[in-house]
Amino acid sequence: MTSVVDFDPLGPAMMEDPYPVYAELQRKHPVFWQEQVRAWIITRYDDCRDILMDGESYVRDPRRISEPSKDASASVQTLAAENQTELRRLLIGSMHAQDLPQLGRNVRARIDEVFARVMSRPSFDWITEVAAPLAGGITAELLGVSEPDPRVFQAVAEGMALKFDEDLGEENSEAASKVQAAIDGFAVIIDEWLASDETHGTILTIKNKALELGVPLPVLKNSIGLLYSGSFTTIFGSSGNIGHTFIERPDVLEQLRDPGLLTTGVDELVRYHGPTWATGRVAMRPKEIRGMEIRPGDPLFVVVAAANRDPDQFPRPQEIVVDRTPNKHLGFGWGPRACIGSLFGHLALGELVHALHDAPPLRLTGAPVRLPTITVRSFGSLPVTFQS
Repeated sequence: MTSVVDFDPLGPAMMEDPYPVYAELQRKHPVFWQEQVRAWIITRYDDCRDILMDGESYVRDPRRISEPSKDASASVQTLAAENQTELRRLLIGSMHAQDLPQLGRNVRARIDEVFARVMSRPSFDWITEVAAPLAGGITAELLGVSEPDPRVFQAVAEGMALKFDEDLGEENSEAASKVQAAIDGFAVIIDEWLASDETHGTILTIKNKALELGVPLPVLKNSIGLLYSGSFTTIFGSSGNIGHTFIERPDVLEQLRDPGLLTTGVDELVRYHGPTWATGRVAMRPKEIRGMEIRPGDPLFVVVAAANRDPDQFPRPQEIVVDRTPNKHLGFGWGPRACIGSLFGHLALGELVHALHDAPPLRLTGAPVRLPTITVRSFGSLPVTFQS
């Protein structure tokens, strides 16, 4: 197959603003084969949603899972749909069982602590000094575990984004080696959490119930790792994007002072500029999408960021509409493999908005630098200050 479109996902124009390109693709080439990525590029909302919903026909890239049937690599995201129901119900139930109002207060206290460290600085990096420690600390608070070094999880988040790119045709063996080392270190931390008497809340509930249900230990550990990494990555990426959005659009932050708009507003920010550009799937059976024949084994590049601005689904898609309802965005995924930690993500981002209301306005002190990946929409650096 040859590409029908000259599409460079890491080109300067795409890194700066991919949305005009996505809009043109939706109009002219909503489904096409891209040789560089070596995948079908899918940009319309209905197609992306249907692929994410159909866990039988489309699975996560098997190149990311050396032996998907073995416990050593299995998790709630890689198990077949019929085998993951009880585990997913356990994970979600354990989060809803927590005292969410108290968690919110704890999260706000952590945000205030991080802000206090940088408030008087003439310049600091929002990504490394705010987003990473907030994501690490908040996720640890939400899950009930001791807080690891946030630098470890920033490396994991960035490394995993590069590894996902590699799985979709962007080879980067150095990144793959780094992320594997980070993941191996994370496995040690998970062992410590499971053995610690101080572990409480969500992880303790998961541990106890998983043993009752007979969930194999490797599957339990992998699922905990996925839950932590998913929550961290969502909060980390969204914190950077939201911070930048509020710098460019302080009027949006002002609108969200209305408590009645906070929930819809956070959803809209995730739709408008969420942390996920795209996700990968592989066809397990012959399918047809908009007249294109998809063969078993074909990779698909599901462009979530494009779907979230599809005008057929979202009126005024290029605008931030803080009271948008309904807002069935795909920023936290969809279907059987949707982001399990979306509840925590909403809570954390809502508290971040509250904290920014109480702080002086953010402003840039230098040029932002995008993380050069095709699956994650985030910043590598965002120099800012609270000082006028």
